[in-house]
Amino acid sequence: MNIKLDNKNIDELISTFGKRAMPDEVVMEKARVNVSAHWQASIKTQRRQRTRLSLIRMAASFVALAAVLFFVKGNLFNASTVNMGEVLFAQGHVQISDDQMNWHALTQNEAIQTNTWIKTTQNGFVNFALSDQTQIRLNANTILHLDSLMQINLLKGEIYHDADTQNANQLVIKTPFGDIEHIGTRYAVSVNDSALTVKVRNGLVKLASNALTTTLKKGDFLELNHQGQFVEKSITPYDVKWSWTKQSMNTASINHQSLAEFVSMYAHENGLEVQWNNLQSKARRINLTGDFTKLNDQQLLKTVFLSTKFDFEINQGILTLNLD
Repeated sequence: MNIKLDNKNIDELISTFGKRAMPDEVVMEKARVNVSAHWQASIKTQRRQRTRLSLIRMAASFVALAAVLFFVKGNLFNASTVNMGEVLFAQGHVQISDDQMNWHALTQNEAIQTNTWIKTTQNGFVNFALSDQTQIRLNANTILHLDSLMQINLLKGEIYHDADTQNANQLVIKTPFGDIEHIGTRYAVSVNDSALTVKVRNGLVKLASNALTTTLKKGDFLELNHQGQFVEKSITPYDVKWSWTKQSMNTASINHQSLAEFVSMYAHENGLEVQWNNLQSKARRINLTGDFTKLNDQQLLKTVFLSTKFDFEINQGILTLNLD
């Protein structure tokens, strides 16, 4: 409220103090000036208080609005999904869900999105490529959640990450025992009720837990339990413990490959080194044709070489090419 104070108002204020002897004109004028100054000061104080109160209310409104927007943005971010990759091959019973209630069978070439669950049963295997062209393979009886492009949460079972490429993005595999992060490698991570196991086929892998922080290298095999106790072993790249990773290979893709491409692929999948004996250029000129889908690993290798003039032998992790 804004009230204009004039001499008449001031006289009325002075008169409210009761009947007194009338002061002279000089004293009266001083009183008017003092009362006027006090009145104006009171009005300014009230204005400042109202302005300050308005600013406080406005700031509070902004804080509340920011909190609401942050909450909404956070929930929208958590609820949003983006394409993470594509299924290359699936066999057996493999399912996917975005709420753990409604599941459907995962099929070849199906898009994989973040914020989804994938599970396999006793005979289920799946292989999917991420956006960086690295591959994730799930063993039987595995459950995981795809948190984001950079993180996977492994609750049960075993996964194999083939990140042996220069374009591989950083990916963290979270488990109840600790977090695993690769450095350009091929490795497997498995979880059960009692322990975490990490096997490194090539390259380096970081393991960070409450009990242990370490970097594992090619050939390392580590088991870590809930009590923080761990056991270190060794494993070759061609050990039989890696054999399950080939269950999710699509052997149909071998058709129309060159022999050199097939040998490189086979060696990569089996953890072998190749001794070409100067035959690589000749192997590039041989194209493979046929249906290879019903052949197991050993049958596949023998069948391919029987159709060529080449022969092979495998010894201590080395696949050597020869001419018949």
